[in-house]
Amino acid sequence: MKKINWLDHFVNLIVVITGISIAFMLNNWQESKKVKRLQEVYIQSMIDDIDEDIAELDSLVIEDSESLELFRRVLEAKIKPLPKDSLSLAISKVASMSSFNSRNITYESIKSSGKFELLSLKLRIDIIEFYHSGYDQIEEIEEYYKMNFDNQIIPFLINEAFAGSNGPDTSKILSDKFRTVLGLHANFLVQKIEAYKNGHRLAQKLKDELEANK
Repeated sequence: MKKINWLDHFVNLIVVITGISIAFMLNNWQESKKVKRLQEVYIQSMIDDIDEDIAELDSLVIEDSESLELFRRVLEAKIKPLPKDSLSLAISKVASMSSFNSRNITYESIKSSGKFELLSLKLRIDIIEFYHSGYDQIEEIEEYYKMNFDNQIIPFLINEAFAGSNGPDTSKILSDKFRTVLGLHANFLVQKIEAYKNGHRLAQKLKDELEANK
């Protein structure tokens, strides 16, 4: 009867098990690396989106602050008369309206791809909360601002300030009626600016959290 070399079999078994274990660990390491890389791509892409939001919000704050200053000068025009060119600029500002558009491309892409679970639970919750309610204040005040713009500002400019064929009627623009309309509009504009600033703070907070998770 042939003698079995159990030691040799044992060594071969250990070699096979070790090889399988190493291959398994290597595969897990590679998969983990892919997941980490994908996480970094998603997070950086979302940071890029937020950076664009912040830049637009900052631009809107500057633009609307300039408009607000002109509105206030029109409201004080009876005490401090405005030069004609300043009055024309103020009217052009009153007749225009800007609004904020959030970049949520990466967020929607992650949701639709089914890869949202790659991010930590807390980060997912904070991201969802931000994109579902972070800009609600902006949306709400912009809606009120637009309603006043459509229902008060535009009708006045068309039907009274520019009713004639010789350009804007300065007396109408400086009238108590328009000052009342403009005063309400300026109040909405103040709230709009504050909403943009708050949106900036919330966006920066999420960006900082995303940066910490890179």
